[in-house]
Amino acid sequence: MTFKTRQIRRRPSLKLFKKTKHLSLSFIGLLRNLPPKTKNYLAAGLLVIFGIFVVVKVTGAAYNLVVNFNPKEMIFAVGSDLKKDEHGYTNILLLGDGGHERDGADLIDTIMVASIDYEKNAVSLFSIPRDFYVQADNERGIIYSGKINELYRNHKNVMEDEEDRFQLFKRAAGEIVNLDIQYYVRLDFNAFVDVIDSLGGIMVDVQEDIYDPYYPNETDDGYTIFSVKKGLQDMDGETALKFVRSRKTTSDFDRALRQQLVIDAVQQKALSKEILTSPGKLKDLYYAVEDNVNTDMGIRELIELAGFGKKLDRSHLVRKVIHDDPGQEGGFLYTPERELYGGQFVLIPFGGDYELIHKYADLVFHQREIFYEPAKIEILNATKLSGIARNAAYQLIRFGFDVEEIDNYYDPNDEKAYLTESIIEYHDYTEDAHGLIQPKYQTTLNALDSFVKAGERASRSAHMASEEGGKKIYKGGRINLSVILGDDYDVFQVN
Repeated sequence: MTFKTRQIRRRPSLKLFKKTKHLSLSFIGLLRNLPPKTKNYLAAGLLVIFGIFVVVKVTGAAYNLVVNFNPKEMIFAVGSDLKKDEHGYTNILLLGDGGHERDGADLIDTIMVASIDYEKNAVSLFSIPRDFYVQADNERGIIYSGKINELYRNHKNVMEDEEDRFQLFKRAAGEIVNLDIQYYVRLDFNAFVDVIDSLGGIMVDVQEDIYDPYYPNETDDGYTIFSVKKGLQDMDGETALKFVRSRKTTSDFDRALRQQLVIDAVQQKALSKEILTSPGKLKDLYYAVEDNVNTDMGIRELIELAGFGKKLDRSHLVRKVIHDDPGQEGGFLYTPERELYGGQFVLIPFGGDYELIHKYADLVFHQREIFYEPAKIEILNATKLSGIARNAAYQLIRFGFDVEEIDNYYDPNDEKAYLTESIIEYHDYTEDAHGLIQPKYQTTLNALDSFVKAGERASRSAHMASEEGGKKIYKGGRINLSVILGDDYDVFQVN
C-alpha cells in the first residue's frame, strides 16, 4: 500500500471493510487490554503539537491502517527521520484557508510557522499576518509582490502544479522568520468545522469578550451577529470557526492569537481518553479531513512526529504574533500609505527589511527558554539624563522581555546614585561549595547581551533561601533581574 504525500487515502470500499472487520476488532480489543502504563505511553506517543493540523492526519492514517490491516505493511510503517535544519529543528508551515465555498476562495487566512526543538522538547508557533506584504521569487524568474495570503491564489496561472505553489509559500514564510522550512500542512475550513464536531466540541479559554455584528452570513451576502464571553467556553465547529475568523471588531493580530488558542484546545481534546479509546471517533476524524488536508509529509514522517509528542513539555510551547502596535511585544510592522500599494491595506516591516523580525524570531526559535518562565525585569536609571530607562524598557518590551518596573537607581541609604558603567544584577542564583555562581535566568542574560551592553553581577541584596545538595540557593524577591544603566549605557534602538 502506498501513502500519498499530499492527501490521505480515500474511504476504503465496503467490501474491503467487511473482509478486514474481524482483524480490526481484534486489534482494537488488543489495545483495550493493554496495561494502563502501556496505554498512557501510547497516548503520550500520539501527542502532536499542532492540534488540528497533525493530530487528525495521524489518527486518520491510523484508522486507514486498521481497516486495511496488513502485517507486513504494519511492520514497515515505522517512523522515518524528519528533516531538520542546520540547528536541528524541524520547521513546518501551517496554513488554513476558506476552501472554495466561502468568501475569499484560495486566500490563506491562517499562516503560522511551527518549529520543533528536539533537544529542549519545545515547540514555537509564530503567526504571520495575512496582510504582510512580500516580494517572492518562485525560482523561475517570476517575481511576485503583494499580500502573503494571496501568494498561493495569484500563482495559479503561472504555476499549474499545486505543490509548486506551496513550496513557494514555504520559501516566502521562511525568509520572514529566518528559518529553513522543511514541510507544510494546509487545512481548509470545511475540515476545521467537521474535525471539531467529530471531537464533540472543544473547550476554549476566551481571553476577552467579543461582539461582532459584521460576521459574514452563510451565503456571504449579508451579516450575522457573533458574540462570545470571556472565560472557558464550550464550542462546536461553527462557533470555533467564527471565533478564529472574526476580525471586524478586533484585529487580524487578535485573530492570530485566537487561532493558536483553538489549536491548543483541539490538541487537548483529540488526545483525551474519550477520543483515543474510541475507534468510531477516530474514523470520524479520518473522514473529516480526507479531502481537505494537503501536506508534503509522508505517513512515516507523521508517525515519527507523533512519537515526539511523548516527550513534549506543554510549558515549553511558545506562541507569538507580529503586528503593528509598536508599544507591545511583536510590534514590528506598520501600515504605509495605501496609494503606494495600489490602494491596498498592507503591512510592511519597520526599516523596510526583515532585520527586526529576524532579531525577534531569533529569541522565539533559538532562545525559547526566556519565554517558558519569563524573568521579571526592572530598568534603573543611574545617570543624570532623564528618560533613558523608559526608552530602554520600550525597546525590550517589543522583543518580549517582561519589564515590571522603571525607576531611578538608589543606594542602600535610599539616595539617588550614579554609575559610570552599566550593570545587570541577577537576584536568583545558586552557589556551590567552591563559590561558583550559576544565575537562574542565564538564557535571559545571554539574550539581553544583544540589547543592552552591560556587565553582570550577583545581587548584593539577595538572601539565601535554602541549601540543597551542597549548593546554596539565593532569591531576591519579586524582581529577578535589574538592568542598571550607567553613563556608558548602550541600548539597542528601534524606530
